[in-house]
Amino acid sequence: MNYSEIILDKIADNSEIVGIIGLGYVGLPLAVNFAEAGIKVIGFDKNPQKTMKINKGENYIKDIRDAVLREVVDSVSLVATSDFSRIGECDAVLICVPTPLDIFKKPDMSYIENACIDIGRYMKPGTFICLESTTYPTTTEDFMLPIIEKGSKMKHGTDFWLAYSPERVDPGNKKFHTRNTPKVLGAMTEDGLTIGKALY
Repeated sequence: MNYSEIILDKIADNSEIVGIIGLGYVGLPLAVNFAEAGIKVIGFDKNPQKTMKINKGENYIKDIRDAVLREVVDSVSLVATSDFSRIGECDAVLICVPTPLDIFKKPDMSYIENACIDIGRYMKPGTFICLESTTYPTTTEDFMLPIIEKGSKMKHGTDFWLAYSPERVDPGNKKFHTRNTPKVLGAMTEDGLTIGKALY
């Protein structure tokens, strides 16, 4: 059985572990949605105050109901951490970090770069990786892929898969939220696309 078959089997029976890097207005609602579906989620954030609040069931995102966050935390479906070595426990890693514009009006790629370094350092073979952060075309192929391959010593398309699915969150929108907003997904291989469609 190859890596793609293994992760697809896990997704089919809801036994996959999903890691989400960045627990802001995009990442935390996404983490809660996966956890509500019965999937174990590990949320990663460099800010220990955020992870501490989440693990206490304390909400800081207005689009999430407090009771819902407490429920998924109490059921241990969602745990938050600043220990990025736990990426090695994850079957899929979704990157939801900010890409603010710098003084030259170009996206600051340092958050994505740091996420890729951590993923490359700690991920296990057979990991599906998807970027959700807003960024420019070719980011996954030209910017992320070399960092992850170098750090992991693994080969894209056989040892891991890379995809892009831009976040579509409109904070405060009462009609459309993470669960019912149409999702766009692109991957660099057919296997990656198949895994991404199954996961989302």
